[in-house]
Amino acid sequence: MAPPTILAHKSSFLTAQTLQLSQTLAPSATWRESHSRSAEDGVLSDRIVEEVLYRANHTLQQHARRVYAPQASRHVAEQIEALYLEAAEKAVRGEGNGGLGDDGEEEGEGSVAGRQKGDRIPRFLKVGADFASDEVIASLPSTWDLHSAPQAEANPPEANRYADLAASLTLLSARRKEARSRLDRLRRMRDLLGPFTSAPNSTTGQGEAGLDKVQSNLVTRDGELEKELERMRVLLVRVAGRVAQLPDLEPESAEDAAMEELDAVERGKVQRLLDEF
Repeated sequence: MAPPTILAHKSSFLTAQTLQLSQTLAPSATWRESHSRSAEDGVLSDRIVEEVLYRANHTLQQHARRVYAPQASRHVAEQIEALYLEAAEKAVRGEGNGGLGDDGEEEGEGSVAGRQKGDRIPRFLKVGADFASDEVIASLPSTWDLHSAPQAEANPPEANRYADLAASLTLLSARRKEARSRLDRLRRMRDLLGPFTSAPNSTTGQGEAGLDKVQSNLVTRDGELEKELERMRVLLVRVAGRVAQLPDLEPESAEDAAMEELDAVERGKVQRLLDEF
């Protein structure tokens, strides 16, 4: 559960005070006892007292509704919160007490109040700094004496507690960076593998088979490539048989002799290809 803010604190305080001021009026038991024992003339009757109290309480309730409205109380609480934040920002900039410490002496270079107005304020000292961000965590000193040695020496338990919290934040920030890096890597892998998955179509509501778009592995046992090579081998055997049945013609010229030699070379190539199978 997050700690209450200044606005929540002040709103709760103002609500409690307005409830006390809005309580109905009633005579005390002492007043009633003394009034009943009084024997003087002109004693107020109980009816008159009740009527006066009724009118007074009615006026009080009307006043409370107009003056102590929830919107007015919240507006006052917001103004108080704004004043607190403004005072904190001035203290961070060193404008609160003119650069003097609590004892009236000028603080050292590591002190917040000792900073000049133009100096750059660390991220973790800024009002409203988000200590869950990596930038603010990276700006944290490992120990408080690196920021302000006098404050660390004056409050050793708080300095030790700060060191433990800073180390824990640094470790958690590193783990978060690793988780983010792994998440980004997995998302990239998901995007790359997207075409291989079946995703429902948002417009038609029908699933589109992504694997149907991808060509299957051809180089497998009894696969398409092996079947095609088997058909090619049979075809080559048939072609070789037909070529062998052709009659040998006598070379009539040098051109015919060259063609015959070319045919012999081609038949040799076909035979070597068949031998490889």
